[in-house]
Amino acid sequence: MAEQVNQRIEGMINELEQMRRTNLFDDDELREISRKRKEFEYRIQRRIKQKDDFVQYITYELALLEDISLRRKQAKISDKKKDIEFAIAKRLNKLFKQFILRYQNEVEIYFEYIKFCNSVGFQYAVGAIIGQMLQIHGDKPKTWQLASIWESKEKNDLDTARGFLLKGIHRHPESEVLYLELFEIELRLACETEIEEDKEKYLKRAEIVWQNSVKNIPELSFLFRLCDLSMKYNDGPLTKSLKEEIWRRRDEKDVWAYIASKELEGYHWEQIEDFVDQDNQYSTELQNFIAVYEEGLQQFPDEKLCTKYIHGLLGLNNNICTDLQKITAVKQAWMYGHENGLLSNDMYAFGISLLKLEGEISSDEFVQIIDTALSKNPKSKILWEEKILHSKDNENKMLSVLQDANKTMKGADLLHLWNFVLDNIQSSDVLNKCYKKFQTCESLVVLSLKPKLLQKLYDHNGLKAARDAYDDFIRTPPTQKELHLVMINIEMAQEKVGAKHIRKCYECLVQHHGSNYVDVWLNYIKFESQHGNAQTVPQVHRRAIAALKKELVDEFIRAQTLSRLQ
Repeated sequence: MAEQVNQRIEGMINELEQMRRTNLFDDDELREISRKRKEFEYRIQRRIKQKDDFVQYITYELALLEDISLRRKQAKISDKKKDIEFAIAKRLNKLFKQFILRYQNEVEIYFEYIKFCNSVGFQYAVGAIIGQMLQIHGDKPKTWQLASIWESKEKNDLDTARGFLLKGIHRHPESEVLYLELFEIELRLACETEIEEDKEKYLKRAEIVWQNSVKNIPELSFLFRLCDLSMKYNDGPLTKSLKEEIWRRRDEKDVWAYIASKELEGYHWEQIEDFVDQDNQYSTELQNFIAVYEEGLQQFPDEKLCTKYIHGLLGLNNNICTDLQKITAVKQAWMYGHENGLLSNDMYAFGISLLKLEGEISSDEFVQIIDTALSKNPKSKILWEEKILHSKDNENKMLSVLQDANKTMKGADLLHLWNFVLDNIQSSDVLNKCYKKFQTCESLVVLSLKPKLLQKLYDHNGLKAARDAYDDFIRTPPTQKELHLVMINIEMAQEKVGAKHIRKCYECLVQHHGSNYVDVWLNYIKFESQHGNAQTVPQVHRRAIAALKKELVDEFIRAQTLSRLQ
């Protein structure tokens, strides 16, 4: 193997020498190129070869070719290309052949080989590569498509490309890509000929192609792609027959969205004219678009179709309508969806934001819209939040809305609404009412608000109210660690620190959380040392060791020892 590798490396000496003479690379760079090539050669010559060995070698040589091209441009050097680039291209060609021979089941290799041959001017080799690829991978539609694309795009031989596709379709009668490729070739042939008789022949063949294809591929999306291609090349009888086929399938909702989008592009379906209300404020295309969607939504009262309708209006170009017309059309579509119960939660959020921004509706109308929306979407967090926000000036009403939300909302969404209300309450009287409602709440998620509500009660109603609420909170689980810490902070903030009250909080804290948290014991000890009774510290220390989980005891002892040293 070593002898074979050395022979290959020796065969590269002239190429490296020419790189030096043309000053494309310096001596250090050439040594590195030689070293890398020797390494790659050993890897592809060893007994057990890996696919990556070939991939990395080919990638390295392709990158080297690009580097040489860039250096030539920068230094304005054009000589010795045959000795350098052509030599590298020949080596790459040989590498690709070895690669394909060993891994011929990997269809991607053929694609890369064809791209390489095309880039370095080895087009003469592509035909043989394609033939070999089809022989081995003819069971894959993509290979027939690639063969056709090569003949049509690179060699401009549409007849040979067509032949590949017909053979491919014979083997793969349900392949969308092959039918679409063949359909486009027939359209191109019709477009490029100036002989009317030939044009009619090609268009007839194209019609046969699409009629046969839809028998094997009934999906609407495929029919739409055929129609798009036909519109691109020809807007005559062929396109008309495709449009008629699409109209015959109007019992499928996607047809209405497709026709509406094409109306905006200027491709008109005469059948929709019965639905169009002439409205001088909009262009013909926009009138048709609106008419198609509204008719479609009557037949298919579907949330997704309504969302497409509104998104379509939002994406209108300036040549279809002005910004003001667009806003008007969007609001009309949104109201249509609202009145017919076709709006998604996201669409409600968008529309409400738009209505608030425009400010054209009264407060009563806005509430009526929210209430109607909630009757159809009672679990929409966004709608409840808007209703609460609308009642912000009347905090009692805000609590009433929250109580209504409690009947339908659950989990994190209900917690969000409680948080939202607490953040917006300013009145002590309303806060007390909120506290009473909280006391009757059975949701464990909402009960996680105890620390926040405790702080809010202290801020509005003072220390006694906070102590009473704390006593109430600790009687019913869950009692979060933060609840006790909030009460401790409140007590510590007083001018005269009440050791008895703080000790009570710490006792509750260690009772509920003393087995899992080292810091609660450390803070308890620190409090007794600085503000309470220092003589009780050893007792608290022993209790901590007894209460903590075994894996936390050492951590507690270390932390306690460090605190003493400090």
